[in-house]
Parts: sequence; structure tokens; C-alpha cells
Amino acid sequence: MRITDVVKKGGRTLSFEIFPPKGDFDVNAVRTLLGEMAPLDPSFISVTYSAGGSKNSALTAEISRIAEQEFSLTSVSHITVINNTKSEVEDTVRSFSEKGIENVLALRGDRIEGAEAHSFSHATDIIPTLVSGGFTVGASCYPEGHAECSSLDDDLQYMKMKQDLGADFFVSQLCFDNRYFFDFFSRAAKAGIDRPISAGIMPLMSKAQVNRMIYMCAVSLPGAIIRILNRYEEDKDGLLQAGLDYAATQIAELYDSGADDIHFYSMNRPEAAKGLVDRLIAKGYLK
Repeated sequence: MRITDVVKKGGRTLSFEIFPPKGDFDVNAVRTLLGEMAPLDPSFISVTYSAGGSKNSALTAEISRIAEQEFSLTSVSHITVINNTKSEVEDTVRSFSEKGIENVLALRGDRIEGAEAHSFSHATDIIPTLVSGGFTVGASCYPEGHAECSSLDDDLQYMKMKQDLGADFFVSQLCFDNRYFFDFFSRAAKAGIDRPISAGIMPLMSKAQVNRMIYMCAVSLPGAIIRILNRYEEDKDGLLQAGLDYAATQIAELYDSGADDIHFYSMNRPEAAKGLVDRLIAKGYLK
């Protein structure tokens, strides 16, 4: 199913991100993960792309194919381009077509130190190729601005460029503070961006994980998150449960404000996705 048929104004969605397993491909592990995710009835799942020559990069399309054909899940395959050659990118796009992939999330990806520059330097470079290839194309966006961009206004112009080139939907970077989301949605609308935006929400797994995200993504931590991290620093399950409580409250507030679409970075943890779904059902936001 095309994502444009899934994320429509006026209908709430909840989607999950998963990533290819590290190391050798274990199809049984993938099927187990998808088998635990499928009963939660996600609006779609997105499958990340391991850039920089990792052998796992070729698994994105295969996992999406398994999700679609064996579990009846709508999927989105990621592609990152910054560290790959033109031929590598073209091979990936060809593999998507061969496996019947309809939806692709176009990303620049994180720069790898020492990697040489290639033909595709930005997500905007690959979007026209994907559009002409018949894919429904999504792109990323950044409620607090991209870490490498000088201002949020400049970042919104790049977002508008992605839309003008053919991006049909957006998935946002994680954000822990809804004030940034609300300001971002308002600014995006004023900038002429009218495609659906899925707000990115991430569970809390450890203080180290959160610190890594702060450094990589330049996201802010509200006081409530800091207190949760300090209280449950040595209690992994307590941290996860408290983080899911926070995420469910954050999502409820987003839904109530008129945000239609939520994308949950599941970290390949079905218990986290289930915990979130259970909380949203209890709050009356899901059935």
C-alpha cells in the first residue's frame, strides 16, 4: 500500500521504525520481530538502511519484502546516499523495484569520517530519481533544526525543497518536548509545507542512549526527562516503563493538538512498542 493512502489528514496513525539486525542476517530473528510487531497493527513500519558499505544495507529491501508479503504490513524502505557511490545507490534503487517496494524514505545519512564525496550529497539529490522510478517518496524533517543547519528557517527551506521535488510525506527526527513540535508545525505550514508529517518519538532505554542522541541530533531534554533519567539510571526496566508513560502522554497531547501521525522509534524492541500501544489504548487513542 502506498503511504499516501495511509497518512491522510483527519486520521490518526502510529507507525514503527525497525532496523536490520547487526551481524549475519538471521531471517528467523527478522520474522520473530515482525511477528511480534504485526499484531500491534502499525499504520506502517519503516526499515532503516545501514550506510557506509555495511553488508546490512542490502537487507533493507528484503526485510520490507518479508513485512509486506508475509505479514501484510505496509513498509517504507530507507535509503541513505552520502557515503555511497552512484552505482551503489542505483543498485539499491533497482533492488527496491525488484522486490516490489513502493515506499522509500530518502535520507542523506550521517557522514563517515574519511569517506570520499560521491554524486549524491543530499537527500534532495536522490528524490527526483526515486520519484521518476515510481516510488512514493518520504523525507526527513527536524523540529529543532538539523544539527548542521544554521537556523530553523533555513532548514524549513530545505524541507520545502524536498516537497517541491516530490516528497509526499515527512518523518521527523525524535523530539522530547512538544513545544518544539507545535512551533515547528506552525512554521512549516507558514513555509508552504502541506504534506503529512509523522512526529518522531523515541523510548528511553538508557542514559547513554539519550546522551548519544543529544550529541548526534542536537535535541533538547525537558526537565521531566532529566528527572526520569536520574531516578531510573540503574533500573533499566523502570526507565523503559517511565519513558513509555512519558511518550504516551506526549503522543496524547500531540493527537489532541491536531497532529495526525506519530512515528515510534522502536529500537527493535517489540515490548516497547506493545507497551506504548497498551498505554494509548488505555487513554482511548487507539482501539
